[in-house]
Amino acid sequence: PLVPDSQLTTGSFCTEQDEDFVEHRYEEQIPYCERNVTTSEKKSIYKKYGIPEACWGRYTIDHFYPLFLGGSNHNDNLWPEHKLLKQTRMNLEVETYRLLKEGKINQAEALKRIRDEKLSPTSMPVEGDDPCDRLDP
Repeated sequence: PLVPDSQLTTGSFCTEQDEDFVEHRYEEQIPYCERNVTTSEKKSIYKKYGIPEACWGRYTIDHFYPLFLGGSNHNDNLWPEHKLLKQTRMNLEVETYRLLKEGKINQAEALKRIRDEKLSPTSMPVEGDDPCDRLDP
């Protein structure tokens, strides 16, 4: 998939009640959960999205709302992002993190930036010859 399926990946946030909760960060005191996605959870996400097992190596399991922005490790915040697509926005999260940490944007602005790019990519990857590199809109 080129974008997260809105039925499967609605996005969710870390709370103090999550077992992965570590601390609050930034001036806004955004809850932060440590990365914790098991192999079986990853397999479940690939299967829900219909990714053939032979292609799993061409994808990463991505947090729709990144952990640094308060995203959770819950399945509704995870989706299989193709590595070709990820390459088109390599600096998106790093740059957004930097702006948030420096107080130049707030959490809401950062989330909008991430959400907009993930749901409507501004750059499209070049598909490869491998059948696993064919991306559906």
